[in-house]
Amino acid sequence: MENKFYQWWENHRSVITIGLFLSIFAFYLRTPFDKEAKIKDTCAKLNSSYQIKGDEAMKKLSLKEVKDFNNRELANYYCERYLGIK
Repeated sequence: MENKFYQWWENHRSVITIGLFLSIFAFYLRTPFDKEAKIKDTCAKLNSSYQIKGDEAMKKLSLKEVKDFNNRELANYYCERYLGIK
């Protein structure tokens, strides 16, 4: 005897499996783009109208503090190099 769920699974398993693999692949592709968008957003906020401070930008960009340098200057330098401005 077969139950209704088994019959349903037998009829739809290929569609479910393909959909599952497509969603995993989409997540795999999206991850690097999310990281780049986060960095660009932080750099834009840093450079436009002082929406965030240097300390917050350093934290969001995962940068280490360097003695004798301002955090804002370091974050700006990183953003310029990342975006290819200079």
